Amino acid sequence: NHMNKFYVLVGSNIKPQINIEKGIDLINKSKIIEIDSMSKEYHSDPVGMDGNSFINMVLKCKTKSSFRETLSELKKIELHCGRVRDPNNKFTPRTLDLDIIDWNSEEAIIEGYQMPDPDIKKHDFIKIPYSEIKD
Repeated sequence: NHMNKFYVLVGSNIKPQINIEKGIDLINKSKIIEIDSMSKEYHSDPVGMDGNSFINMVLKCKTKSSFRETLSELKKIELHCGRVRDPNNKFTPRTLDLDIIDWNSEEAIIEGYQMPDPDIKKHDFIKIPYSEIKD
């Protein structure tokens, strides 16, 4: 059974310490996702909105599940941590964001997502924790 290797960007600016810990705990309890390693926390000021500063980190994970199943598992965990996505406003405060930014190091559009995430190059809060643990 093929093992998929992928990276998840974790982000929060609402009680980030608590919510990130809770998110990681739920991923660890997940039946399908296994965390191999975690970057250090990266602290940054919010972009395009008022609010608390952000904490981001990147998790190196593996799974036997498909991209779609893995994404859906991560979305469930986000919801569990109180994430509300407002389609009209990208810059709402984030309880917990869990985004797949790299899937098997493939350069491809997977289920409508460009991999690796083009934002990696644009933002230090992704680039720095990602390059820290990227193989």
